[in-house]
Amino acid sequence: MQYTLNKTICQHVRMVAVQRPFFAGPPVFTIGSGLSRSNPTQPTGFPLGIDNKKPRVWMSLSYQVRMDDEQCYLAVHSSYCGIFAEADLSTCLCHFDFEREKEHYAGAHLQVHGSSPALDKLNRGHDVGRTLDKLHFPVGGKRFRPSLEDVIEFLVSERLVDAREGWEQVVEDGRDQFQRQQLKAAMRRNTAVVQAWVRDHGQAMVRE
Repeated sequence: MQYTLNKTICQHVRMVAVQRPFFAGPPVFTIGSGLSRSNPTQPTGFPLGIDNKKPRVWMSLSYQVRMDDEQCYLAVHSSYCGIFAEADLSTCLCHFDFEREKEHYAGAHLQVHGSSPALDKLNRGHDVGRTLDKLHFPVGGKRFRPSLEDVIEFLVSERLVDAREGWEQVVEDGRDQFQRQQLKAAMRRNTAVVQAWVRDHGQAMVRE
C-alpha cells in the first residue's frame, strides 16, 4: 500500500501495522497511517499530492487483518478508504468499506455523501429524511470488491488528484496481484468448481 500510494498520488506516506490490544481471540492487526503503540487503532488521514502545493484531497485508509479460520492465510477482516476535502476529515466525498461479517447490508459497499432528490422522493415510513450517505451500494462482494488501485484510478480519471508519471502501470500491476490473490481464495473455497473446470478443460490446456 505504501509503495502504491507513493508511486501514484502521494509522497512520503508511511503505512504501519500495529497489533490491536486487549482483543480476546486471535491477533488482529490494524494497518494505516499514523499508528503507533500509543495509538494502535485510530489511523490518521494523509494528503493526496505529488508536489509541494497545498493539497485539495485527503484520504483516510485503514485495514484490520487477521489469520483466516484455517490459520493458514492472512485475511482482511475489515477495511475503510475515505476521500475528504478537508485535512480534519470533516467533509467527505465518499468511502469504500468492507466488513467481512456484516449481515444487514452488503459487506463490500460504497457510501456517497451528497443530496439526492430521487432518494427524498423514494424514502417512506421510518426512512423519511434519510440522507444519501446512509445507503450502502454493493461493490463486488467479498472476493471481488474494489482494491486500493481501483480507488486511485477513480481519483485520477475523475481529475480529483494529479498522478505521477507511470502511475497506470503501478495500478495495473497492483490490481492484477490483488485479483490473483482473490481468485486463489475463491478457488480454495470452491474446490468442486475448480475440479469440474479442470475435468472439462484440462485436456485442452495440455494440448495448448
